[in-house]
Amino acid sequence: MINAINKEIEDFKVITITHKTTSVQRLKDYLLDDSSDSDYPKSRLTELKSSFQINELMYLNTCNRVTFFFTSKREVDDQYLKDLFLFINPVINNDLVDRHIAVTKVYSGNEALEHFFSVAASMDSLIVGEREILGQIKEAYANSKKYGLSGDSIRLAIEKAIVFAKKIHNETKISEKPVSIVSIAFRQLLEHLPSKETGILMIGAGQSNQQLANFLKKYDFHNVHVFNRTLEKAQELAEKLGGHAYELNQLSTFKAPFNVVVSCTGANDLVLTKAIFDQLNTDKNHAYTFLDLAVPRDIDPAIADHYDVNYLDIDSLEAMANHNLSFRQKEVIKAKEILDLFIVEFENTFRQRQLELALIDIPTEVKALKQKAVNEVFSKDIEQLDDEARKVLENMMDYLEKKYIGIPMKIAKKTILGLNNFKD
Repeated sequence: MINAINKEIEDFKVITITHKTTSVQRLKDYLLDDSSDSDYPKSRLTELKSSFQINELMYLNTCNRVTFFFTSKREVDDQYLKDLFLFINPVINNDLVDRHIAVTKVYSGNEALEHFFSVAASMDSLIVGEREILGQIKEAYANSKKYGLSGDSIRLAIEKAIVFAKKIHNETKISEKPVSIVSIAFRQLLEHLPSKETGILMIGAGQSNQQLANFLKKYDFHNVHVFNRTLEKAQELAEKLGGHAYELNQLSTFKAPFNVVVSCTGANDLVLTKAIFDQLNTDKNHAYTFLDLAVPRDIDPAIADHYDVNYLDIDSLEAMANHNLSFRQKEVIKAKEILDLFIVEFENTFRQRQLELALIDIPTEVKALKQKAVNEVFSKDIEQLDDEARKVLENMMDYLEKKYIGIPMKIAKKTILGLNNFKD
């Protein structure tokens, strides 16, 4: 039986394409589309499960990875992958299939579990230590369970992956020190924001400034003036912050006091030049903080030569991010040591569960045997007993039924799993 249980562990498989093997822009090539359900391709996944002899399946699709986590007795070789990619996109040519295979990672057995647990703990993420991936895994599993794609084995793996991820975040420093540029930028800003009333000029209303605005809102900074080429977008962002919106060409005529300038636009030229800043500045001794998230930069560095300016640009922020990322990657080494022990723990848990499933019919069979003995084989003998004797016999048979049910599990755990502390 132990060999059979080990083979069950070997059934765990992972097929994955991630940011490590291809550009994130190309990940769309590996997505499953389902015209009948655009939010979740349940019909296509059901067909995939049936066509590829998959027992249980979970499909994970994020901005950094496409992962098929499943159980199957089939070997995942190049032909399997070729068939898979043709299933995803039947019109691709052989050269493209070969390129897909080249960027695909395949894991089986313990390696599949190690990879999946590493993903859950964000040890394999584009941003090491981020917590979002665990929520995405929970959502992916909820969908697979909802549509009948997964079963007991993946359930157990998911539960243990969640426990492992929490353990890593609690026992290592993998999520300490921010590595997101916007997060680092805001932390730097906080050091130069004397009060909630600090005047902030925000130039641009794109994704980076949207993300930064979320931090500003969380900390209740509301004296924000948003400038953008499209007034409507400036208004949307300003409304979220309780601030004010302007067209970008109004920047040079702005007169309200401010301490901070945050800029991130797609402009090819400087947006805040020294000439414009000269018009904005009303106090030569005033201290400012510039946060320039744009590439190429939006704010003229020469302004700092003439005014008291703390200038933060994307290069300095990336240097901080790389330093923090290096710190987190060192914590990954500690996390891997914990992972090695956790895989052994999972193997024992998984084997025990498989053993329970293998012996699940024993209580029913023992109970049926007792009923047959009472109602058929020894029924006439029992009828001749008085009430007290019959009560003793019933108690004895109930006791033996309970013990007989536990004996196979006790012996199996002792001899097959090596667990000697099982209590009957």
